[in-house]
Amino acid sequence: MRPIETLLLLATLLTFFVLAVSLPRAVRWMRHSAPVALLIAVAQVLVEGSRWQMVPAYALAGLFFLVWRLRKSAPAGKSAGQNRTHRLAVGLAIGLGVLALAVSLALPMLLPVFRFPPPGGPYAIGTLTYHWVDAGRREVFTTEPNARRELMVQIWYPAVPTTSGPSSPGAPYLQETDAFAPALARLFHLPEFAFGHLKYVTTNAMRSAPVAVNERGYPVLISAT
Repeated sequence: MRPIETLLLLATLLTFFVLAVSLPRAVRWMRHSAPVALLIAVAQVLVEGSRWQMVPAYALAGLFFLVWRLRKSAPAGKSAGQNRTHRLAVGLAIGLGVLALAVSLALPMLLPVFRFPPPGGPYAIGTLTYHWVDAGRREVFTTEPNARRELMVQIWYPAVPTTSGPSSPGAPYLQETDAFAPALARLFHLPEFAFGHLKYVTTNAMRSAPVAVNERGYPVLISAT
């Protein structure tokens, strides 16, 4: 999972325990965990980008903030009937909260924005992507009369290693996630949105990195997909 996603899950877990149990005076600062969790949820969407696996965590952050606000504005004195109703509501909320927490933790772990291990060897990895169109050949796999043959080509090559690390995120794992999602959905018999998070996956290859000049030439491997 990504860093702010992990922070959000920890914040919602802490907020659940804060709302579910009575805290001693020494840790009353934790009573403000609900608005903090909501702020983390907003930051995660703005910085890392939202994905459907995190929707339960977003919902919990908003729900916990609402419960926190209701508790702060609730009157102090209650009748016996109100106390029983309150205890039943709290018990139901705790049960639903445990279920929602389990779902919010499981989804990002089962379908994470994964990372690739760093490559070994003396070279960094550079990559370039080309979109070639042959204006002299008509595309035979469509009924559109003006369509021409198109080809996406991606090249990986040995690049000059940098000692300070990459200054920008690596190249995307999938260049056209919207085009791959339907195929993956049909293959695994899942809805298309299940693979939307792949657009956030990056590789260790850097786009347009300088080619390593240690050798006069390098082996070429061609793979057709």
